[in-house]
Amino acid sequence: MKKPVHYILWKTLPGGAESLVTAYIEHFSKTRKQYLYSLRPSENELSTLPELHFQAGYDKNLDCYKAYFRYCRQHRDGVFHLVNSGPVVLLLTLLAGVQQPVYHIHGTKYWKSTLERIYLKTAWLLCGLFPFRVVANSTHSAAVFRQKILRKKLHIVYNGFDVETFLAKRHRRTELRRLAYIGRLHTGKNVDLTIRLFNEIAGQYPKLELHLAGTGNLRDALEALAAESPFRDRIIFHGWVQDMAAFYADVDLFIFPSAHESFGNVVLEALLTGLPVLASNIPAFDEIHGGDPAFSLGDPANYAEARDHFLNGVAHFTELAEKAYALGGQLGPQFSMEKHLEGIARMYD
Repeated sequence: MKKPVHYILWKTLPGGAESLVTAYIEHFSKTRKQYLYSLRPSENELSTLPELHFQAGYDKNLDCYKAYFRYCRQHRDGVFHLVNSGPVVLLLTLLAGVQQPVYHIHGTKYWKSTLERIYLKTAWLLCGLFPFRVVANSTHSAAVFRQKILRKKLHIVYNGFDVETFLAKRHRRTELRRLAYIGRLHTGKNVDLTIRLFNEIAGQYPKLELHLAGTGNLRDALEALAAESPFRDRIIFHGWVQDMAAFYADVDLFIFPSAHESFGNVVLEALLTGLPVLASNIPAFDEIHGGDPAFSLGDPANYAEARDHFLNGVAHFTELAEKAYALGGQLGPQFSMEKHLEGIARMYD
């Protein structure tokens, strides 16, 4: 039996990075003992595997960190996969003497204020005194980490997907009837831009609808913005969507004007179904669609630029749809869950 693996998360609830842990637990169940640790109080909603060891921590920071440090000391001979924690948790892991820590990057924003930058950057510099492995989910997120955090070797392991589920819905789009946004309704996602762009062309396309899938703290503000639109009856909020592949299959053009992404799961999923995409000019998206300018929405901070890219995409919708359909048939092998798990296994050995 190989070394046990401990998956460390803030909460063991379903989500983006958290969903990968479910795949890890299932995949490695025959070769390793596995432990799931929630830093905050949480139920285990990631796996029902009976042999999985689960433990949860505390709400108060001091109690949370003390309990985690004791846990690390008790299990320091194992592999610790820090899935969505941060430098303070990583530093505790290293100080406790964990022999094989693996830190997984799923973002490109590391602080929100000057004060946060001071203490978090200090924690990162202290972490740099110890050996540990870093996994990045894209070349872009790796470059940001090296620039902002530590100049050390990183291992690129793209996020893994159940590609067959999305490929099963792949088809050519032949008519522009439904625009869509899929993702969190949070600051930085620029979902309001999607509504503004829809308003630009809704008068010319009397049957065109805008469908928004996702949840977040901006839901009320976005609904208020939609209510001001003269085309408000054609703007539909779906909330949380369980069957994402079916949702992608039912729409014709995906607008994703996010300001910050380390990879872009929804962009990849959409293209796998053949759905045409217009996404902001984030380098991580180039790693998915190859940098083809046809898929670019430009800089979302520059509305005139984004509008021009959007109108051009709409004007050349047939060509964009054909490119998306062709690309969707090529992406599966590179972003399969099997390839992702192979990369993670190398981090554990």
